[in-house]
Amino acid sequence: MELILEREGNGCMKTTLFLILILSISFNSFADNDHHADMHDVMAHLLTPASEKIWNASGFIITKEGEFSLEPINQEEWNEVIFGAKVIMESTFILNRPDRAKGREDWIRFSELLEPIGKKALEAAESKDSEKLFSVGADLYQACVACHNVYMKK
Repeated sequence: MELILEREGNGCMKTTLFLILILSISFNSFADNDHHADMHDVMAHLLTPASEKIWNASGFIITKEGEFSLEPINQEEWNEVIFGAKVIMESTFILNRPDRAKGREDWIRFSELLEPIGKKALEAAESKDSEKLFSVGADLYQACVACHNVYMKK
């Protein structure tokens, strides 16, 4: 497998690693009945990094030296945002697995917010529109906070 990954490039390796991560999270959640640990893994290893790819690609940082844009500067950086957007889109299905949703209507509604937000992020990234991405990032943040206010243990 290493030879194939080396020949096909970094994109193939990232995709393969992503699929291995998804399978690992899925299999671990079937083996582990601790819902809190399962959700921690999904958040820490999947949703948070994907969200950060969107949040870290728009806006500005202001320092003593001046104002610096966070907008991606090349296709490779935009591809990272596209990757994050696609993960956010698919997160609706990951979170709505029966063992995670447990029939909770509010959980299902919260998770269903992610697919359209991910689609908007994807459109913004594909068109390299950092202003739209900034707006979508705000929507993503609000969806996360709404769910965390109900489900996150304090």
